[in-house]
This record gives sequence, C-alpha cells and structure tokens, in this order.
Amino acid sequence: MTNIFKDGLLAYVHVCYCTFQMSLTAEDLGLKEEDIADAFSLGRKMLVPADVMREFRAVEGRARRVVDENSFQFPISNARFITRRKFPKVLEALKKCQGEYMALVNKLVVNYDKHKTEMLTVYRQAAEIAYGRQPAKTEFGPEFDPERDKQEFVSQFLTRVNALYPAIESLPGRFSLDWDVYEIALPRMRQADSGAIVENEKMAQIATEEYQLQMQKKIGGFIDNVVTTLRHETMELCSRISNNIKDGKVVKSTTLNSLGRFVEKFRELNFVGDQKVEAQLELLQKEFLDVHSNEQITEQVDLQDELKRRLNLLIDSASDMTDVNSITGEYKRKIEWQDTTPVYGANTNATTV
Repeated sequence: MTNIFKDGLLAYVHVCYCTFQMSLTAEDLGLKEEDIADAFSLGRKMLVPADVMREFRAVEGRARRVVDENSFQFPISNARFITRRKFPKVLEALKKCQGEYMALVNKLVVNYDKHKTEMLTVYRQAAEIAYGRQPAKTEFGPEFDPERDKQEFVSQFLTRVNALYPAIESLPGRFSLDWDVYEIALPRMRQADSGAIVENEKMAQIATEEYQLQMQKKIGGFIDNVVTTLRHETMELCSRISNNIKDGKVVKSTTLNSLGRFVEKFRELNFVGDQKVEAQLELLQKEFLDVHSNEQITEQVDLQDELKRRLNLLIDSASDMTDVNSITGEYKRKIEWQDTTPVYGANTNATTV
C-alpha cells in the first residue's frame, strides 16, 4: 500500500514587501475633495523609482514559476504538490531566489536616501503643477506674496510626501520571500469535528464517511489530472519541435537542451506511474539525445528527420488517453485511504497538518 503524501509535499511561496505606493489625494492635485467626481479614481503615487520595485517583482515571479512549473495544483488548498524527487531542485532554486531578493533589500537600504531625493525632485515639479491648477485667488491683501504662497504650497506638498516614507531601519522587516512546506497525512474528519456537527453517533459516522468520500473524490481527481497534465505538456513540447522541423526551421541547441530537461522533469514528476510515456522519453534520451551532439542534430537533416519521427511517436502515445484510467486506477488502489500517520523528514521547517 502507499500514501500519496509519501510521494510528495505541499508547498506555498509567500512574499512580503513594501509597495512604496500611496493613494493620490485631491490636495496633491491642487484641488478640493468636492472637485473630484465620484466615478473618478485619483490613482497612486510612487515613493521610489518604478524600476526598483520591478526588480523585486521579477524575483518574486521567478520564485513562483519555479514552484508552478515543477508541481501540480492541489485541490484542497492553494498549495502546490511537489514530488519528493523534484523537491531538492525546487528548494535549491527557491533559496537562490531568496538570496537575490534579500540582496535587493540591502541594495534598497543603501540607495534609500538617493531614491528619496530623486523622487522628491519629481514631486517638487508635480507640486508646482498642482499649484497652477488651483482656482485663481480673487482677493489679495497688501501682504500677499504670490511666490511665497507658491513655495508654501510646494513645501506642504513635499512634507506630506516625505511623511509617507517608512523609516530606513524598518525596511529589512518589511520584505521577505519564504515558503511553507507541509508534510501531511491523508486529510480526515476527526471524531471531535463530526461530534460538533451531529449529536447522534450514527449520524456522526455517516458524516465521517461522507467526508472521506469527498476527500477520495478530490484526491482522485487530482491524481487523474497529474497524468493528463504531464501528457499535455509532452504533446505541446513535442509538437512545437516537430512542426519547426517540418517547416524547415533551424533546430537550435537551446531547443534540444529544453527537450532533455523535459525528459528529466517528466521522470521526476511522474509519481503516479505513467510508464508508457516515460519509457518512450527515456528511449529518446538514451538512443538519440545522448548519442548525437546538438551540433550534429542541428547540421544533419537525416538526424532531424529521425528526431521528428520519434517526437511524432511520442505525440501519438501522449494523445491516446484510453489508458489513463487504468494508470490512475492502479495508483488509487494502492492508497491507504484510512492512513492517518503523519510523515516527517523532508524539511526541518515543515508543518504537519
């Protein structure tokens, strides 16, 4: 028998950062609140140059793609299911992203005053424009000085903006790129939970059985999706390369390398046991990609034709879904649906639920 959660882990990436964006006010534009229509959105103002935050979002995007491209969406939470064979590589990539993210935090701290000065110059110009938008003053006293009035407006504008900046010492605590890893037992309804729902012991048993059936249905659907997802990815990659060869396009080394990486990816994610497609991918690797160099394949038409033939065979196998139920059914029959023993050991920070 097997426990699906011995084959993989649940992981979730979470990122915290200060956006350095604040809402514009009517006063920022030299207007009054009553001058702003209800349907009009004032937008937001940036406190640091836009490219600074783009760097943070770029690293966050890479971290999330590392998980998304090497895992499956799990049906019971927002977490991703990563096979144990794949997890060490995912963890290594996440740690690299985390290091890059914190390096950006240090860079931000070092350049914080510079960014503030740069943006306050921009906002000084914005304040002068906003001052010009104000309704003309109709009453002037003998002490009225238009230039002084303008400078006071600009000064108040910049004071409001400056007050929005967090203290520099607080910045490291406002940024983080982390991940949670869950090593779990098969979800189940505990007696205390069912007892809170129903008082009658018989009804409690019915509720528990219904809960277990729902879990089996959700996890069963997840297992089905694992096989079809991997097959669709196989078809997509093989079709793209095969069509390029058919159209006479150059077969690049990067394309061949991506094909080799996919063979490895399929092997590491194929915990359900799609032996038919995995075996063909392995043959492609051992009998063709390992035998011929990228340069030979790129330069020799006959090798490209052979590659296309093998890819088309893979497409045919992956597109034939008639055996999916037997593959997933065999795996489901091995699952210990009543197993409640937690699994430990993949990560010292892992959580068992």
